[in-house]
Parts: sequence; structure tokens; C-alpha cells
Amino acid sequence: MPYYKFKKKDILRNRIKAHPNNTFFINDKNVYYNNRNDISGAHVENVQHIPTGYVSLYGMNVDRAFNDHTYDPDADSGVKAKIFPFITKNSSLNSFGTTSTTDFNMFQYGDIVTGSYPLSASISREVFATNHGTTASTGSHILALKNTMNHYTPISPRYAFSSSLYGNKAVDALTLISIPSIFYGSTIKRNSVRLDIYISGTLVAACEDIYRDGRLIQTSGTAYAQTSGSGRTAGMVLYNEGFLVLTGSWNTTALNYNWGDGGAPRKGNWQDFGAGPELAGTLTPSASFSLKFQGTTYIQNITMFADAPLGELNFSPNPTYISYRANATSASSTATGYFQNNELPLKNTVSSSFFDFNAKQKRQTFISKIGIYDENRNLIAIANLSKPIKKLDDRDFTFKLKLDI
Repeated sequence: MPYYKFKKKDILRNRIKAHPNNTFFINDKNVYYNNRNDISGAHVENVQHIPTGYVSLYGMNVDRAFNDHTYDPDADSGVKAKIFPFITKNSSLNSFGTTSTTDFNMFQYGDIVTGSYPLSASISREVFATNHGTTASTGSHILALKNTMNHYTPISPRYAFSSSLYGNKAVDALTLISIPSIFYGSTIKRNSVRLDIYISGTLVAACEDIYRDGRLIQTSGTAYAQTSGSGRTAGMVLYNEGFLVLTGSWNTTALNYNWGDGGAPRKGNWQDFGAGPELAGTLTPSASFSLKFQGTTYIQNITMFADAPLGELNFSPNPTYISYRANATSASSTATGYFQNNELPLKNTVSSSFFDFNAKQKRQTFISKIGIYDENRNLIAIANLSKPIKKLDDRDFTFKLKLDI
């Protein structure tokens, strides 16, 4: 098998920047991600064994019979019907990040500590009432974002955690929407965020980050909503951290509705956006919400140019390359060595356009695979051609190979 070394200009390293679309739709306390419904499996109602509106982080335990799993880590016995992580407690004191020190100390050395799959993620919503930051003794997720928001004030003064113009986020009522990084990658793309509020399928109000500075500006809606909120800032986007802070308190609906907070029916506002899954109270069934944004992901890519030079690669290791009439096993051995027959005739694979006529013998092979090796000649990748390429002595080829790394 011939080997060729890549020259300096044969290898190009690139970084692909992509912006995947994400859409969350919330209706009747249900969340749907990119309009996906549950897919029934042979053992579970949803093959991925995760709630609707979630994504599986590792894609494990797909359509497995969880009820058949009877494994007992203490006795190290039973049926293992699902995939699960495990760590044996030893002197290294390695453990899962979700296992507290108190729980870990309860295990004896040699015990098997197990976890569970699948792990899943989706957006979450938290509502903060007035004066939430002044009464909480242990802090909150909003207070934890104080330094982050103040850091972005050079981009927009609206980011200021406390301001005489735009209020104090530790005192004012607001809603926090958290987006896990698995959905947006490195950062949320600017000018891609859009929030919509619907009542009975009719768009009531919409806001977008049209100025790329994090401000969610109300851009459209009903005549009633636009009268009080057109052009106003409904909240802020933390692009790198994946948070939406909604502070808009003006009315977006002309009629009163139940928003699931246990209170009397009232007119809605932007702080009601996303109401549904976390609520125990009654939510107006006709209220629905849409969150759209694009993420930013980077894919490291390497492009390699593999040359098939003129006059080379004209012999095949395929046994059928030798004429079947030849004695391929003929060889001789002496006290000084083992010698194979070096005069074996090759099979003529050149076809003729004439009936019952053998074309002149030519050396030709068919390239179907290209192997990529490291410096120690360890095979690290194989490129399979969709159709074998005929290689003649007077032909040379350059194959363009791409690999995500």
C-alpha cells in the first residue's frame, strides 16, 4: 500500500461559524422546541425519555425499558436495562458534581456511586415580585447577575442593575428567562431575538432586539398594545450568558385574563411572557408565547488535498487483480530465503466497445477509499468515495477531504 506525505500547502485549517435557529413555543403549560412532538417508541411514550420541549444532552437511554432495570449497586447484581454513570469510591475521592459532600461521606470505600441518564435541558422561567432583592437573605438569580449586567452598561445604560432612570432590578418586579448554552453555543446572535404574545392565536405584542444592544423593543402588536408600548424597552438580553430579563409593565392586552399567578384576572404585560410550565394556578388556555433566536457555534474544520500522481497507484492488493489462471501461490524457498513468483500475469480489466474483442492490456486501478494516517502510521480516518474512480497511468487526481475536529 503506497503512502504519501501531505505537503505544507495540502492542509488548510478553518473555523466554520454557524447560526442555528431555535424556536420555543409555550401553550397551555406545555413547551415545544422547534415544533417537535413526542415520538412513540417500543418501550416508552417518547423514545428519548425526556419531557416535551427538552433536548437530551448525551442522547443516551433512547427507547429503553426502564421498568426492567433492577440493578442494585450495593449488591452489584440485577438486570442492567439502561445506561448509567458510575464511580467507585476510592482514595482519589472522585465523585459526581451533583453529589453533595454529606451524601458522598455516607458511602464506604469500594461502594459504587451511580447517576442516571438521560440528562435534559430546556428554558426556564422565574418571576420576581416587588422588593425581592431586599428581603431575600440568601440572594437570588437576579442578584447573581448584578455584576454581569453592570459590566454591559457601556453598551446600553439599560443594563444598569440600579439606575435613577431605569429603576432598581433588586426592587422592581421582573421575569427572568434562562436559556441553557446547549441551545445557543458560544453566544446568542445579536438582532435574532424575538418574543411574541398570542391570545386566541392572534398576535398581541412582539418585541425584538433590533438595535443589537440588548434592548428588547416592542415593534408590533394590536392597536391597544402599540398605543402604550410601541418603541418601548420590554427587557434586556444577556447574549453571552443566555438570559432574558423582562421588565416591561405596561398593558399588552385590552381584556383581563388569568395568568397562573393565583391572583384575580387582569390585563397582561411583558412580565407574563412564558407563563405556563412552572405555574400551579389556572392559565388562560388561549394564551401562548413564542421565543425565537439564533445561536452561534464554531466548528473546527481541516481540509486536506490528497494527490494521486501520474504513473503511480497502478497496482491493487485485491486478489482479483491477478489473473485466475495464474498460480498465485507458486513460490520457492531455500536456506537463504523465501521467494514469491514475480511474473504473475495481471487480469485485463480494460473493456472494449467491440463485441468479443479483448482490448489492449493497460494498467488501471479503481480508487474507492483513502486512508488518513498520523505520523506513526496509525489509521485515524477513512474517506469512502461514493463511486470508485478509475486510475490510469496517464491520469492524476487530487481528492479534497474535509474533517471536523
